Amino acid sequence: MSSTTKPGRAPRAIALMYHAIGGPDRADAAQDPHYTVAATHFAQQLDTLAQLAGGATSARDWLATPDAAPAVLTFDDGHASNHLLAWPALLERGMRADFFINPGKVGEPGLASWSALREMAASGMSIQSHGWNHRYFTELDAPALREDLRRSRQTIEDHIGAPVTLLAPPGGRMHADLPRIARECGYTHVLGSQPGPLRHARGAQALPRLAVTAALDAATLAGWLAGRGLARARLRYELLGLAKHTLGDRRYERWRARLLGQEITAR
Repeated sequence: MSSTTKPGRAPRAIALMYHAIGGPDRADAAQDPHYTVAATHFAQQLDTLAQLAGGATSARDWLATPDAAPAVLTFDDGHASNHLLAWPALLERGMRADFFINPGKVGEPGLASWSALREMAASGMSIQSHGWNHRYFTELDAPALREDLRRSRQTIEDHIGAPVTLLAPPGGRMHADLPRIARECGYTHVLGSQPGPLRHARGAQALPRLAVTAALDAATLAGWLAGRGLARARLRYELLGLAKHTLGDRRYERWRARLLGQEITAR
């Protein structure tokens, strides 16, 4: 599938936001079953992207060459399955992705190690910042937020040996001025969680991503690639945002866990 760009308009793509790959394991505190995509389904999704979009790339590479592919792949949290399962599947198909990690949690049970992340980076994958330790940015005052952003970026660069230019806020929690603060701390772009088409011209704002859940089917993915269903996904996001605002982050997390029948774990 070719890019949906029209003359005089910035290139449009979609960015997919993954988390863990593999069968849900409730004993793994780093893994959320709702956002865990079975390895077989992940492989099928990559094949769909290859067939309909000509492949997929990282946000880092798409921002450098925005007409390269209309599909961008990102992963949040740095789960160990990103290295064990997602990475080989990507290499097999010649695709790239961004992996947003919390350097303060690297190597904890269920999370990838620095050696694994360096191996991924050496193969062309993009290792980027998800904040220091997955604390929501909305819980931090301005000085603490800047310290978190700078510490995370510098630590990843020291361990990986490559520039860190992209930031994804944990849980998508962010204030409107996060892109400006992130630029002050050395980042070029913020990738949020609000669904929508990805346009290069939106670099001054948080770039949109579509959250991939365990229930994503091939028809929905194909529709997203064609620009269908994005308004519905955005409406759902806004309704959930209203619930977060009304309940507060922690009460919302408890409500969500009960709704999904999950145990509440610290992240």
